[in-house]
Amino acid sequence: MNDFFDSLKDIKSQMIKDQKATTKPKKVASNPNKDEFKEIFKDESLQDKETRLKDEFSEFVKHANVKKI
Repeated sequence: MNDFFDSLKDIKSQMIKDQKATTKPKKVASNPNKDEFKEIFKDESLQDKETRLKDEFSEFVKHANVKKI
């Protein structure tokens, strides 16, 4: 019976070693000069920006209880 448990422990330790070897994440160096906003809006045309901003502003006004003059 002890041999069975010893073999299970060996199998478990081997599986843990294999799992650790395969799950090492690659570390990506971050660029401190990276502008995240430029990346977000890089592929957006002027017309798309305008409609997006209009939609965002109208949602803001709707939820901010702003009265029209």
